[in-house]
Amino acid sequence: MSRDVIVNEKLAFGTIELSSGSKKEEQGARDLSHVSPPTQMDAGNIPTGKSGTRREESSAPSGVLTWGATTSQKLPLQIDLKDEEDGKEQKLRRNPVRERRTPARYRANLAIEGSNPKGSREHHEPQTYQEAVSGEENELWQKNMDKEMHSLLENDTWELVERPEGVKPIPMKWVYKIKRDAQGNIEQYKSRLVAKGFLQKQGVDFEEVYTPVSKHTTLKALLAIVAQQDLELHQLDVKTTFLNGELEEEIYMQQPQGYEQGGPNIVCRLLKTLYGLRQAPQAWHRCLKKVLENLEFVASSADVALFRGTIDNEIVWLLVWVDDILVAAQGEERVAKVKAHLTAKFDVRDLGPATYFLGMELSRDREASSLKLTQKKLMGELINRYGLAYARARLVPQAAGEKLRKEGEPLDMVRFPYSECVGSLLYLSVCTRPDIAQAVGVLACYMAGPTIVHWEAALGVVCYLVGTANYGLTFGGNSETLVGYCDADYAGDLDSRRSTTGYVFLMFGGAVSWSSRLQPTVAVSTVEAEYLSVGQAMKEALWFRKLGEDLGLELGHVQIYCNNQGAIQLLKHPIASQRSKYIDVIHHFARERVARKEVNFVFCRTEDMKADILTKALALGKFKKCRKEISIE
Repeated sequence: MSRDVIVNEKLAFGTIELSSGSKKEEQGARDLSHVSPPTQMDAGNIPTGKSGTRREESSAPSGVLTWGATTSQKLPLQIDLKDEEDGKEQKLRRNPVRERRTPARYRANLAIEGSNPKGSREHHEPQTYQEAVSGEENELWQKNMDKEMHSLLENDTWELVERPEGVKPIPMKWVYKIKRDAQGNIEQYKSRLVAKGFLQKQGVDFEEVYTPVSKHTTLKALLAIVAQQDLELHQLDVKTTFLNGELEEEIYMQQPQGYEQGGPNIVCRLLKTLYGLRQAPQAWHRCLKKVLENLEFVASSADVALFRGTIDNEIVWLLVWVDDILVAAQGEERVAKVKAHLTAKFDVRDLGPATYFLGMELSRDREASSLKLTQKKLMGELINRYGLAYARARLVPQAAGEKLRKEGEPLDMVRFPYSECVGSLLYLSVCTRPDIAQAVGVLACYMAGPTIVHWEAALGVVCYLVGTANYGLTFGGNSETLVGYCDADYAGDLDSRRSTTGYVFLMFGGAVSWSSRLQPTVAVSTVEAEYLSVGQAMKEALWFRKLGEDLGLELGHVQIYCNNQGAIQLLKHPIASQRSKYIDVIHHFARERVARKEVNFVFCRTEDMKADILTKALALGKFKKCRKEISIE
């Protein structure tokens, strides 16, 4: 079967004049160095529309490339030419190089970051010392560095000595940051001198590095108590935090850039910890704990970053997150006493009533005894980062019945920041948005090898946040101290057939703890899947019993609702049968705790199971019902 082929012979056998000028480039002439060779036809047998014809050998003048050679061999059309000006050889290809472009529906709109650095809007954060002292805002940064140096010298952080023989001092670096409030307004310019602690050697420069920070669950539990009991809640910021820790090891550091004294052999022998040192956080925690113990504050047995003390016969709580401290107490006079004691020991900045903590906004309605915790600023940044500010909002984070699998077209992780997107969503789901925990948990399973379908699903969760950016957790307005719900989605993961455990604990009406994750083993029945979820919820309930003692709550036995009668019967009665003996012994500790009346499991209908939102994608009606019941609004 033959077909008539019509070819423009002027294009097929035209000549291309090589010119060293830039005039043709300005007119859009193609660069011959980017012309691709033919792939399917002979270089010398280019179709002309006439059968049996061939372009005869042409005698083109020097400097002119003629297409249509007389040879019948399959050779790529590459000819070495001498440029008239530089005499360099060029390899020419017939077709232009294909320009690969990101499909519009997958393209993350980084316009905001393109014109301004991430998170800085119109103000630039320098990356080096030279950039800071030579930029447009060099006076502000220089003034801030002088302030930092004054704090370091006033605190006797180091002494200048001759570098000991055989000692290699640790390098240092200036780090610059623009701090903003909840509305994105600039609060202050901050310059920090940081030691490059990643060059330290364990056993030589440091031993232990672990330092505790408060759990998000503890924070939410404390906020629930603050809302219910109408307590005062204030925030403190400790300046130059790590400079207060005592250094036990002998460490030498290079002199700060821009503030060198003496000759090249003069180095800093550190007397106190410095930002960047591996042991600095632990040294600061030891120092703070010692100061608080002098004020008769005791660390919680459930969370060592929560301190409890008594002032004027009333309980006062301090929640510590490195250099940020929350003070909760009945009456401002007790809060003032704590502030005065800490101010006498450290350089403390009083931020007044807490409104913004760890990227979360706190808003209170004291008449209604309620407190709302949101992350509107972070959600706005996330939505704008991926160009979805004007996208159509989704009603649910994941459609009911939508199942993801490993198979699919691999995603280009260089162009599409899948890990970054899922990581941002994870932080939101841990802090204030349990309604997206299930969808984000599924996406996190594919971090190692995401596909295009996974990327679309991640952007779908972001689109859900577009319409719910103002949503958050609300505490107060409910007298029920603590209640839990646990559920499981049997064999819901299509790749491994593992089940998903979901549980949520509510304190005074608001969710304070939740989890949505795959079970470590494959359950072979719904009873086993529910029983394993009961075990996980049991662990959290026992931890809450310890925390409740330090929060002044009389929890008694914690009540947990489950919608599987088989799992409840296994908890209450030691039944041994072929259907139950394969359940791992590690999960039977739940039966012991039930017998000791520390936890009580109660049956509830599936329609009333609030943890259902954490196990699988739900239909719109059930999703909204569960979301409202865990106080997300």
